[in-house]
Amino acid sequence: MGLTSLGYPLIVTALCLALCAAVARLDPWYREHLGAMGTGRFESIDGLRGFLAIGVFFTHVIATYGYYAHGRWYSIAPVYTLMGQAGVSLFFMITGFLFWRRALRAERGLDARALYVSRIRRLVPMYAVSVALVLMVVAVESGFELRDPLVPLLKELRTWLSFGFMSASDINGVKDAHIINAVYWTLAYEWSFYLALPLLALFARGWAFAILAIATIFFGIQAPITINFLCGALAAVALERDLLDGRLARPWLAPVPIAAISMALLAFDEPNHPASIGLLFVAFLFMVDGNTLFGLLRTRAAQLFGTVSYSFYLLHCIALFVTFRLVNAVTPVAQLSGAEHWMAATLAALGATLVSTLTYRRIEHPFIAGRPVGVATMRVMRPAAAS
Repeated sequence: MGLTSLGYPLIVTALCLALCAAVARLDPWYREHLGAMGTGRFESIDGLRGFLAIGVFFTHVIATYGYYAHGRWYSIAPVYTLMGQAGVSLFFMITGFLFWRRALRAERGLDARALYVSRIRRLVPMYAVSVALVLMVVAVESGFELRDPLVPLLKELRTWLSFGFMSASDINGVKDAHIINAVYWTLAYEWSFYLALPLLALFARGWAFAILAIATIFFGIQAPITINFLCGALAAVALERDLLDGRLARPWLAPVPIAAISMALLAFDEPNHPASIGLLFVAFLFMVDGNTLFGLLRTRAAQLFGTVSYSFYLLHCIALFVTFRLVNAVTPVAQLSGAEHWMAATLAALGATLVSTLTYRRIEHPFIAGRPVGVATMRVMRPAAAS
């Protein structure tokens, strides 16, 4: 198989799921944790998140090759670019769905304080850990020497602590440092949605929502990625109005969302194409309505992978960077065969998955468990930022 063969992502995904299945079976804490989560209306969404995160991983596997072979961090195959974009799009749809549903159910208006406290507890701790790991890699890359003066260094560090609102810069003289972790830009969109949500929630009902939807579409002409949040909100409206009543959950309908996602990946060459977003939205509606894709999204492996998906999302680029730096020290990455490149990527994926099970348990979950009363009810519906 060549470097861009689609067989490799299937193998890597299967191995990561096998690792998650082993952890779910052998680790007493995860056995209890997953058992406590139980089953719920949105278990398909919970099981989906891990697949979305690893889709972003595959984009970065090919971008890594582009960097070493051509000096640019880019995907040489459009389908791999779209894997990551589809993952981000569906992450945003999940966010839009869960929190717009919360807005629809808030009879006295959305509790902004509870919202922001829950988001800080959910997103900040693991983000801080990932930035600390990036700085550790930078320290190694710079030979533990202070190469930049203190004031410029602090300015560079500011971009890494901005939650993606500022483009990550080179730091301490390390060129192309942004590829150590290239996912933070999506968190800026997440936070923008959360910051605007209390205001947007005022337009959650009646004709006001129609006006908001039209305005979002108009704005989406300039920033198509924002349409994904609207798609999530539309799914929430459909659910609250009983337009989704479980009929799409029938197992024999599973080929429909699978086909929609496949078409979104294979039929377009550009990310955020309106038709691609539409196809992903169709697939999302099926999963919101409970379709588990022949039971795959309901398995313990998928549920655990979804549980640790935020950690995986924030760690996988670091794992790829470190893995391929070590490989390149022995053999130039650009000279690797497709199979060899993916063997290294597989090690990075398994390493990121295993570490994610540790960081979720030790870092994410303690902060989630300490959330204020009223936010804890969101446990089953916990969104992972694009995630």
